Amino acid sequence: MPNVATLPITVGVGAFLVRERGLLVVRKTYGPSKGQWTIPSGYVERHESIVQSVEREVKEETNIVGRTGSLLAVRNRVTEAANDTFLVFRLAYISGRPEPDHDEVSEAAFVPLEELAISAESASFTRAIVAKLTHADGMHLDPYQPPPDPKDLRAYLLYL
Repeated sequence: MPNVATLPITVGVGAFLVRERGLLVVRKTYGPSKGQWTIPSGYVERHESIVQSVEREVKEETNIVGRTGSLLAVRNRVTEAANDTFLVFRLAYISGRPEPDHDEVSEAAFVPLEELAISAESASFTRAIVAKLTHADGMHLDPYQPPPDPKDLRAYLLYL
């Protein structure tokens, strides 16, 4: 394996959005969890904050509008190809009904948490986080803003 410092660094985000005891989940059309229930997710794009990314991904994949809350979990995976960090945020439901994009996602739905925790149709990551994150408080966005920076910060977010 190459030196970790030489690997591309990627940051992904995922949404833990619960409404009436159902978790918003999707069936991806690609990747290791293809066809299984998993949380809406994607990668942070250039000039986009992590909050903008997770809200955009949820809207694109499911047609649900959500508002980002606390940071619930961090997963880091180092492979031959990349050093990948994945952040899971709690989102509050604002509006919409689940509709898949039919590109990256074949199905989107609110599925009961109890079902996802044990279902063979749930990705292993989904089963692992449902029990742990349902009642987790997580880290919350702090209002701190750094002094003005001549490099023009586009976003500065601090979670504590």
